[in-house]
Amino acid sequence: MSHIRLAQRVLIGATPFLLAFLVAGCFWNPVKAKGGGDGGGPVVYEIPQSPYNVLNNLKTAYEHRDSVRIGQVYDINYQGTSFDPANLNPITITRQDEIRHVQALYKAPGITSISLTYPGALVRYTDFSDPPGWATITFRDMLLDINDTPDSYHLLSTEGWEFKFIPQSPDSTSPTDTTWKIVRWTEVP
Repeated sequence: MSHIRLAQRVLIGATPFLLAFLVAGCFWNPVKAKGGGDGGGPVVYEIPQSPYNVLNNLKTAYEHRDSVRIGQVYDINYQGTSFDPANLNPITITRQDEIRHVQALYKAPGITSISLTYPGALVRYTDFSDPPGWATITFRDMLLDINDTPDSYHLLSTEGWEFKFIPQSPDSTSPTDTTWKIVRWTEVP
């Protein structure tokens, strides 16, 4: 199930409003994440010196509904592809759509917590059909829990998830002199 479809269920009861909201945009932009998740401490992000760190930052930003940091994990040319489960028509998702999605989660008053869990082993590889320097991580069985008072949503996604990363070099903020961003994401039904 795509994260857009899940957001529709969580926030507005599976109506098409949220998809229109995500695509059309909103004018509200939170500046920081909601709490630290562990008693209110600061939210810690990793230096994006590897695609693995970028996925960890995506997880942290999503769980804390931090639209500023979620925007930082995606390249400006990011393009995501999901599918409408009813008819498998592709849905194209932009960086702004991802940011708006997290803003909508932040704004939803009933959501008390979000937990995103990747499978145990993530394997990075080079897809030789990509431009030079890109990296790919593909996995299945991601777990997403959203507690939305009075309901909770537990999703074990059996779809495939393919993330493509683009290097940013040189970057003096990284010990490796390279940082990474997500440039493509594909949900495989």
